[in-house]
Amino acid sequence: MKKSSRTTDQPLYDVVRTGMLEKLRTGQWAPGARIPTESQLAEQFSVSIGTVRKAVEDLVAERVLLRRARIGTTVALHTDEHAFGTFFNFTSLTGQPVRATAELLSFRHVPADALLARQLQLAPGAELIRIDNLRRCEGVVAMFDRVWVSRQRFAAFDKAAFLNRIGSIYGLYQSMFGITVVRIQEQLAAVMSPAFVMTALELPAPMSVLKIQRTAMSYGSEVVEYRERYVNNAVCEYQNEVGLRE
Repeated sequence: MKKSSRTTDQPLYDVVRTGMLEKLRTGQWAPGARIPTESQLAEQFSVSIGTVRKAVEDLVAERVLLRRARIGTTVALHTDEHAFGTFFNFTSLTGQPVRATAELLSFRHVPADALLARQLQLAPGAELIRIDNLRRCEGVVAMFDRVWVSRQRFAAFDKAAFLNRIGSIYGLYQSMFGITVVRIQEQLAAVMSPAFVMTALELPAPMSVLKIQRTAMSYGSEVVEYRERYVNNAVCEYQNEVGLRE
């Protein structure tokens, strides 16, 4: 393989990492598939095994790749464990991990207003799929999610597919459409609960709830989904952990 061009201050392993991400983005390496060995990758990218190893280690740390005993390194799947460990940042009020169950409230088609069009990088008026989803933590109503995706991009996505999915919504995107969520951006704010959130969360009166605006992206920062999550902080708490875990 021809050596990739790079700037003088760009580490060679980062060039390899970019090349590996391109193989993931284009589907050359499918979710769940085993990637070539380190020696094969070193030959493909015309670099040393040490350089390849560093690039692989970075992607494993980012949970894009998984190392499996006796199998090798594979492309990560959005299994329940992977999805919750990576994208579900909530604990109980005592700081313990919680598991959430989902209950579909509605599944409908809606046009994109100016805000949603901007969030999803679509033209205003584009047809969207909107999903209202209730989440319970340890059986108690805790969160209300309103999710939007492009209907054109998810043409075969219907209510039955959502209800019959095995695992997370991101797992469904991956298994049904070959779209892998690899990064999210979130903005948090405390807001007074709108009427529809009061009803969904079974709140006795208007009160402050946590509103999380999340944009989910695939390879190349391509926007996959936008959602707004409302959380009853009397049930669970948001937790964000950044940095080295020892």
